[in-house]
Amino acid sequence: MGRNLALNADITASSYIEPYTPDRAVNGIVSEPTSRWLCAAIPGWLCVDLKKSCWIGQWTVKSIGGNAGWPVNYCMTSFCLDSSIDGNNWKTVDTVFGNIDNNCTRMLSIPVCARYFRVITYNDGGLQANKSVASVMELELIEKEVSVLTSLIIKDKEEHTATLTPVFHSDTLSYTTNVGYDSERITVIPVASTTNAAITVNGLELIEGKASVDLITGSNKIEIKVTSPDNYTVTYLVTVTRASSPYMTSVKFTGIRFSGFVKTTYNYNLSAGTLTTTAVTPTTEDSEAVVVITLNGVVYNKGQSIPLSIGDNPINIAVTSKTGVDNRIYVFKVNKKN
Repeated sequence: MGRNLALNADITASSYIEPYTPDRAVNGIVSEPTSRWLCAAIPGWLCVDLKKSCWIGQWTVKSIGGNAGWPVNYCMTSFCLDSSIDGNNWKTVDTVFGNIDNNCTRMLSIPVCARYFRVITYNDGGLQANKSVASVMELELIEKEVSVLTSLIIKDKEEHTATLTPVFHSDTLSYTTNVGYDSERITVIPVASTTNAAITVNGLELIEGKASVDLITGSNKIEIKVTSPDNYTVTYLVTVTRASSPYMTSVKFTGIRFSGFVKTTYNYNLSAGTLTTTAVTPTTEDSEAVVVITLNGVVYNKGQSIPLSIGDNPINIAVTSKTGVDNRIYVFKVNKKN
């Protein structure tokens, strides 16, 4: 195991009785009876700020019982360890009930990465000799060396790099990203901090350092596991949203003969003869796609009469995916004669 990161760290408490301030619970001294935190009321807590996210694999609560000449039945009995990235949103990491150890050391089955850690004492969970009183002589948070990702790249069908939200960081375990409708498959390229770490993507091993993942339209969960040689596993989750279809399948213009539409062709020239108006009726591959029809910046509804001027009239049809982020713009230059 690594360093005790709680040693002399910034620490606060829900309350304390002078002179038993919370900093005495992280000063490394267990031989002096006064070198301890004494809570004024329970439930109560001690909170350590490590100043940056760190990996913790073991934690210890040392009680006054059995230390500095105190009887052994002055140990803490029931408490838990919480973690938080931001100091506001907390997650319970480990829980202890009915403890009788004066130096209660707990190994975490899965290391926890966080900036803030707090020990909470429950009602009637204080000292064995007096459960209405909470006192901690020393709190230890032991750093764990784990294999993590140092890089995570996701490429779409066109080999464009998808933007991760938030920006990738080794200590951030959850991300979202968007890819276009045409990306029915993505390439995941994860790189670990140690060369002997094992990486899987949705349970499959990498091939030449990457993995291909098929996508459905909408939300797709990509689970990337990094396992250290000692079998500690860190799991990253990327939620990839593949956009729904932004394609048109056909379009009709009132009074204009038009055929040969192809959904992947975006520019057309049409002849309106001497027509003074036309109306556009597009059909989309996804019936819920958002369609906007414009001519010279003026928006028209489907089937609404559109006035035509002499010369070219560039009618734009923008189709935006209902789900995810993708769009297509079709341009129809409708030429009107005198």
